[in-house]
Amino acid sequence: MKNIFLFFTLFIFSLNISFAYNPTEIEQKTLSRLKILFEKQAEKKWELWIKRQINLFEFTKTKLTDDRKIYLVSYILNDLNIISNDLKKKNEEKLQKQLLELEAKKAEEIKQIQDYNTKARAFFDLYWWDITTSLSVNENCIKYFDFIDEIAKKNDFPTELIIATWWKEYNCTLWNPANWWWPFQITSQYYKPGDISLEEFWEGVQKYIDFTKGKWDYFNNNTYHNYKTRFWSENITITYDSYTIRDLKLTAILYNWVSKDTTLDWNTFANSNLNNSVTTNSDWIVTRFLKILNWRINR
Repeated sequence: MKNIFLFFTLFIFSLNISFAYNPTEIEQKTLSRLKILFEKQAEKKWELWIKRQINLFEFTKTKLTDDRKIYLVSYILNDLNIISNDLKKKNEEKLQKQLLELEAKKAEEIKQIQDYNTKARAFFDLYWWDITTSLSVNENCIKYFDFIDEIAKKNDFPTELIIATWWKEYNCTLWNPANWWWPFQITSQYYKPGDISLEEFWEGVQKYIDFTKGKWDYFNNNTYHNYKTRFWSENITITYDSYTIRDLKLTAILYNWVSKDTTLDWNTFANSNLNNSVTTNSDWIVTRFLKILNWRINR
């Protein structure tokens, strides 16, 4: 770095011009050379080093008065900030990749666990830390847990996913709402508003499960939209006691709609209050899933 700064000092103070400045061809080439030198040093010495260089040149700029020197220092500062931002992005991407690899490894280990409670606890422990809201569960949602669990087992479908959706869509109310879209708010099916029995609710839960499995099949096999090219290549594979956070997020996304800018980690339907990057007034599916899972483990 001493050689770079010496080179820069000789370069910038070699002339003394005090009017509005346009760089010469030689100066442009020299600035390009300096940027390359800084990029190489930044790759070796990382973010703290590049921040020090920015501070050094910012201080130097405050001492200058003529247009040429101010221009040249400003140009270099701009390059340094670009290098800094690129380096930060690379570091974040590298860290994210490492975290995803670690998470995938842990998720694969969880899949191999046979005991349901042990598996559920391991899954919950892996993902609950960043939830921004209380872990409490609406009492109405657990009132009929065993009833819903029986349906879930018959369909090899997660009980928590049924309840999480019911909770989000109609606050676990045993009633067909006034909009005719029943407790799971599927707009293609119509039910007369009013009180419903557990037997009628069973029918509704079964139709919700069939509807959701249809969404999975569409994701896995439809080549017209081919969502798999956007959301990793694997099929959605969810059973009563085996699921991944990615597949749960995709289920939440597919249950509503997929727009051209939908992403796995920023979509509201999947991630609301799951972490502080996506916060809203109401939890969405995955957050509620984890809360119900926690209740089940500890009941």
